[in-house]
Amino acid sequence: MTSPAPVTSAFSRPFTIDRSLDVPVGAQLRGQLEYGIACGEIPRGTRLPSVRELSQELGVAHVTVAQTYKELLGAGLIVTARGRGTYVADAPRVPAGPDHARLRNLMSECIRQAQHEGFTLRQIGEVTQVLLARGGATPATGVSIVLVGLFADATRSYAADLQPFLRPEDHVQAVTLGELRLGENLDVARSADVVLALAHRLSDTQALLASVDVIPVGFIPSQETRAALAAVSPLSRVALVTTFEEFLPTFLGGVKRFAPHVSNLMTTHLHSPGLQAVLEGADVIVHATGSEMVRDLVPGKPAFEYRHMIDPRDVEGLVLPAVDARRKEP
Repeated sequence: MTSPAPVTSAFSRPFTIDRSLDVPVGAQLRGQLEYGIACGEIPRGTRLPSVRELSQELGVAHVTVAQTYKELLGAGLIVTARGRGTYVADAPRVPAGPDHARLRNLMSECIRQAQHEGFTLRQIGEVTQVLLARGGATPATGVSIVLVGLFADATRSYAADLQPFLRPEDHVQAVTLGELRLGENLDVARSADVVLALAHRLSDTQALLASVDVIPVGFIPSQETRAALAAVSPLSRVALVTTFEEFLPTFLGGVKRFAPHVSNLMTTHLHSPGLQAVLEGADVIVHATGSEMVRDLVPGKPAFEYRHMIDPRDVEGLVLPAVDARRKEP
């Protein structure tokens, strides 16, 4: 297996299995690992407990933990090193940007050649300024970026959030995995300068875009989400609705983190037979991205989305270096 980068920390936040949830134990464990990694709660390079350690800690079957690790290994979210353990996969290496040392050498050689032919440094400087001014008048060629997400509206929102970090001539286009599976926007994604994907959907994206380098980016709860949760009344009965049932334990943990004052929390998922009853018994509904339709089931009831944003650390550490490396200067 691929060896991980030097470990940054050992995992300290305990996993939990909530046996009151109508979610299989294996799905709960995978969800906490998958979304914990994607949302940055389990940092890259972190050493994870061994299969035996985690099995004993949670009181679940050894084979359940082993299968979960096997699935995450196949998805590229974790790596193993013989004799060292299991780690969260490190960030991908971003291609190096322009070689400024080579540029200095080229310019120095040009100046030396001009001096050898009798031109003064002042003359060389004046001509250089003219050439630079002409070059600056040429429209810059922007970098084309494709962001692959799960849901169209959310992915467009992530793309819009990313745009301010880029130059005006750069362009970010939102594409969903569903579109790629249908053969839509495949050419757009394959011809893009930079392709980004949700960290926990990296393997799915790579399978659809063979031979394309895909950069995984993590996500964190948006500022609006954190503020909305903090504003919920402590007396409210809150229904938490996820699109995918394996996200329930992580979703519940996130809400408790940002709304610790709320104790009456009911959990369900979009395809649960008891969904309607949970919604009707709640004062406030908090739904995951992709579960917007629950608003139509109880019209008029206060509801808001648990929306994420691209982790700014990945924007600075992965996205911008990749964009700079592929920038086409005039």
